[in-house]
Amino acid sequence: MKRALRIGIAAAAVVVVGGIGVFAFRGKIFPAAAADPKDPVGYTTTKVTRGDIVMNVAASGQFEPNTITTIRPDSNMPTRKIVSILVKEGQKVRAGEALAMVDATGLDLNVKQAGANYEAQRVKLDNLKAKPVGLDLAAAQASLTQAEINLASQQENYDNVKALADKGLASKNQLSDAERQLALSKLNLEAASLSYQNVKAQSQADVIQAQEASVAQADNDLQMARLVLDSAMIRSPAAGVVAEILVKEGDLASPSTAVMTVVDPDPMILLAQVNETDMQSVKIGSPATVTPSGTPDVTIEGKVTGIDLHAQVQSNVSVFTTSISVANRDGKILWGMNADAEITVLDVKNTLMVPTSAVRTVNGASQVTILDEGKLISWEVQTGANDGTHTEILGGLDEGQEVAILPRRAPTTTNTQAGGPPGGGMNQIFRVMH
Repeated sequence: MKRALRIGIAAAAVVVVGGIGVFAFRGKIFPAAAADPKDPVGYTTTKVTRGDIVMNVAASGQFEPNTITTIRPDSNMPTRKIVSILVKEGQKVRAGEALAMVDATGLDLNVKQAGANYEAQRVKLDNLKAKPVGLDLAAAQASLTQAEINLASQQENYDNVKALADKGLASKNQLSDAERQLALSKLNLEAASLSYQNVKAQSQADVIQAQEASVAQADNDLQMARLVLDSAMIRSPAAGVVAEILVKEGDLASPSTAVMTVVDPDPMILLAQVNETDMQSVKIGSPATVTPSGTPDVTIEGKVTGIDLHAQVQSNVSVFTTSISVANRDGKILWGMNADAEITVLDVKNTLMVPTSAVRTVNGASQVTILDEGKLISWEVQTGANDGTHTEILGGLDEGQEVAILPRRAPTTTNTQAGGPPGGGMNQIFRVMH
């Protein structure tokens, strides 16, 4: 302190003429609030140390699996009886593994019928594509020509029979028969003419296109019949562990029936309830330490993966469900187990710090009290993190320096006068200039 004192005196000598301005500057930057020098008794001292400042938020809740899959029969399957359950609760299953089977009686026949129809439609399409262009039109033209010839022949026969009947050489029955044959020939000609016009209006491409549509529909029917048959075997859509079997053999199952539940138990998710007063500090990604209730000596590292934005009210207190993911490779954490968690919301490593009780705020600035030549002097510092017990020191103090912790009854004042604080003296000026 002797060297510091000599420098302080020199600095004071330099600013004697402008002393008022210098002291005013000192008071503005470092509001000097000194403890009462007449009552230095009752305070304690502590050193500026280096350590970690950590703050945790407590939470508790229950575990549930990372994913929960409810297994139901395929939507294409009609209501059928369950004839076999192929797994047990707690069994690990692979994606696509068979879990249960329903009665498939008759479903194979539907596949065969759909397959036969598909083949028939496909052969018909092949024949249409192989037929020469215009063959249907030529056939219709031939039928029309033959109908015209038949009509002419029947008209001639009727005329001859009528002439004979008029002379009494033909009976009424013969004339009636000739009339019927003539009328039938006219109807045949009308039908042949209509068929010819229809074939003429419809191109070969249209016929093939229509048949292709028939083949596609038959193929769809076949695939659907196969899906229905395949759905008789109920399979797991995901890998995991069978947690619950909800039916038994002999039960009827429809597409809406929950057959069993398959879960992914690694990781497990702790649905922890966090008090609303702590929620502002909790963030996605915050680390957490989880302690299952059944193993209080075991802690598991986890991470916050989700925060419910809608509060629940428990015992007149609003809480938010916070999802904490933890590893469960050995499978010891089970669905529904309780656990406590400490969510780390502040973690500053290897930093300078002092007890929070040693820091006060004066005119918006953070100050501590230090001892200089046995006198208590206010000293402005820059503070950072605060866990309620310790406060981080970002500037103004060095490791190992001593600060005083004043009793609550010790008065503090703010001095901005040129004369400086009681007990401040030249050393206070030295601190400013330094």
